[in-house]
Amino acid sequence: MTKLIGFLAGPCAALIMMACASASPVVSPSPVNVPATKPTQPAPPLPTALPTPPPAKLSGSWNFTYAPGTYTYTMQTDGTIAPVSDTTRKQSLPLSHQTATIAISGSGDIQVMDPAPAASPACDPIAALILRAQQLLPRIPNSLIAGARWRDSTTTTGCRGLIPAASTVISNYTVTGDTTINSTRVLQIQRADSISATGEGSSGQHRILVTATGTGLSHAFLDPITGRLVMLIGTQSTLVNVTTSGRLERFLQNVTESISLAGFH
Repeated sequence: MTKLIGFLAGPCAALIMMACASASPVVSPSPVNVPATKPTQPAPPLPTALPTPPPAKLSGSWNFTYAPGTYTYTMQTDGTIAPVSDTTRKQSLPLSHQTATIAISGSGDIQVMDPAPAASPACDPIAALILRAQQLLPRIPNSLIAGARWRDSTTTTGCRGLIPAASTVISNYTVTGDTTINSTRVLQIQRADSISATGEGSSGQHRILVTATGTGLSHAFLDPITGRLVMLIGTQSTLVNVTTSGRLERFLQNVTESISLAGFH
């Protein structure tokens, strides 16, 4: 399942611009700025409210295996960022609408077909999208019953927006049951995440260190008949530390994401 890490292209760029502006000599530092060489991790916030999914039947058992093939998904992301010191300075993030095409093997392994990786290793929005697409599918048991729970953790290194970052996500899954979306009977799985991440990069003359902790909540909808992930909705709340030019800035970021299989109507 897509790991809704807060270093998405839009949020990351906005955080860098806000932090670098605060570090500029012509701008008075925010009251929360304190000398720091390494920011401390804040306590993870609770996720923002998740859009209410269709009610699921809370009983039953299912078998599910991903069907090999090539699939295109659309990913829509929006959110807000605000300094912890003054949440009234909240800024809306630009609405992001992207597509990615992946090839799925019989074992559920993913190869990103489009967009193609760039020739250079530099972090850019395409590199960030590829990383998100690689993490699209949840790894789930083949046999499932309503109320079943399991836990996993993943650690990844790659581009989160404009910053190379390492992130760890601890996920707790719960099989909610089955429900109907667009006249299709689908299996609903809830995932609650605990997130931590560290990244380092530069913006112009500024060296930037970013650390974050947060929580996420999402619902994935799987079609057991066709073996496809057809939809995912999720939200994430993250406290982000940005250190640049010797100053520490803290931000609260809320991101909502909706992912759907192309042609699923």
